[in-house]
Amino acid sequence: MTTKPLIIISSRTGNTLTVGHAICDALPGAVMLKPSELPEDLSGFNPVLLGFWCDRGDAPEDMLAVAPKLNGKTIGCFATMGGDPEDEKARAWMKRTSEKLAAAGSGNTLAETFLCRGRIDPAVFQRMTEMLGGTASPEREARRRASETHPDRLDLERAAELFRGFFGPSW
Repeated sequence: MTTKPLIIISSRTGNTLTVGHAICDALPGAVMLKPSELPEDLSGFNPVLLGFWCDRGDAPEDMLAVAPKLNGKTIGCFATMGGDPEDEKARAWMKRTSEKLAAAGSGNTLAETFLCRGRIDPAVFQRMTEMLGGTASPEREARRRASETHPDRLDLERAAELFRGFFGPSW
């Protein structure tokens, strides 16, 4: 039985969806779905790539609900966040969250991860600003501005190349 790649996307602002499309285009035959569209029978899919965004220091709830349904899969994770993806805390978040998602099912192997910046939802930024006293610090505002242009063409190329390189041209 041959399998095909499955890309499961949770996207709030469209950032992760954009990255998912780039990866899907790089993996011929790949299928991309939202968590709510996931079929019961996942036997025809492997690898499974989980695309998500940083939601209060974790993966979003719909992705957390999907992960236990994955068993015996090679898992790849990609995510977007408003912060610097090269920051030590960001990399630690990506590693911890990806490992948690892969371990939620049984017999999965986490194969690869990718993290890039993404635009911050204005409502979330406003809510966080209010929680922090009502004024965005110059540092927070600078991080928000730096994220406004992402994911950019280079982010998309890196994501596509990473997963195409890992899973090979046969996908």
